[in-house]
Amino acid sequence: MRIVDINVFKVDGSWRNWVFLRIDTDSDLVGYGECTVEGREHAVEGAVKDMARRLLGRDPRRVRDLLDLVTRRGYWDAGPVVSSAAGGIEMALWDILGKSLEAPVHTLLGGRVRDSARVYSNAWYFGARTPEEFAERAAQTVASGYGALKFDPFGSAGTTISEEELAEALGRVAAVREAVGAKVGLLIEGHGRFGLHSAIRVGRALEPFDPLLFEEPVPAGDTAALRSVAEAVRVPIAAGERCYSARECKLLIDSRGVAVIQPDVIHVGGIGPLLSTASAADAAFVAFAPHNASGPIATAATLQVAALAPTLLLQEMFAPLDAPWRSLVALPSIEVEDGRVAIPQGPGLGVVLDEAECERHPFVERDLNLLEEQSILNRSVLPTDAPTADLLD
Repeated sequence: MRIVDINVFKVDGSWRNWVFLRIDTDSDLVGYGECTVEGREHAVEGAVKDMARRLLGRDPRRVRDLLDLVTRRGYWDAGPVVSSAAGGIEMALWDILGKSLEAPVHTLLGGRVRDSARVYSNAWYFGARTPEEFAERAAQTVASGYGALKFDPFGSAGTTISEEELAEALGRVAAVREAVGAKVGLLIEGHGRFGLHSAIRVGRALEPFDPLLFEEPVPAGDTAALRSVAEAVRVPIAAGERCYSARECKLLIDSRGVAVIQPDVIHVGGIGPLLSTASAADAAFVAFAPHNASGPIATAATLQVAALAPTLLLQEMFAPLDAPWRSLVALPSIEVEDGRVAIPQGPGLGVVLDEAECERHPFVERDLNLLEEQSILNRSVLPTDAPTADLLD
């Protein structure tokens, strides 16, 4: 079996674009992957095309060899664009290998230890501003079956958070906690915005609300600052979505700055590096909670490792609010039931991209302005003014 072509699909995903790819072989097998990088879609598509030159004519079942070929042996081996392009390709290679053996990827990795994974909801709060709006949406999301919620309550606060901004953020957290009760896990997202002083102030102020974790309190990559925060506050610290290799994830774990590691299957370079990170987390007794803000192919790939990760805490899902066609672009759709998702059991990744449906949702130029006034945090996820209650029904 040989690779004969690689195609990229850029698909509107409501607040971002999904970037999918398909690897064609000279047999009847194809493999699907995802290499979404919000706001960098053209760049990652170009990287895939650069890598494709080296892959044509090669055996797609040699997954580790081909990943090494387009990363380490290509010299520019990591970074948000390079690692994400490689990650999408690597997923598709695993998809082909699983299909060729008529087995799910998780079976090839050693077999699952769980049939489903606990998940938390993200994006449920997009567009909410007041404590009352946060509380209402939180209650609705929990009523739909979720047992954990992640949200960024900090508005447009920057490196230094003012007293007024901190009071507003704590008011939102307090409202959510009161609305959902003590048994629902709260994950507080910092988006890497704070300097060390503000991160410690915020972390200590969050302690009375007993959050499950405080994510990215300081800019990504500053492991010394992250460890200082971890030592100064009693809230578990989480990070890792902007690690671009298993090596970077291990360095973060070894820094003792995180209680929870959050690698993204795309950005870390694929299923193999994600599995390596899960093993490193297991060895260090660090919880594993994969980041998963992209499309359904990435979700299916993440679940292959979540199926067997020893220290799995929970997995992210951008649901129940997301592009309404999310469940249509890859089949069978991955659905949340009672706060959990089932591990796909089909061969390969267990899902197939519906290319015709993808064509119905063409690329829309967007930038990811997280920390600006026009941030996606300040508007509805969907391109509609429908009330949140209607969207959750």
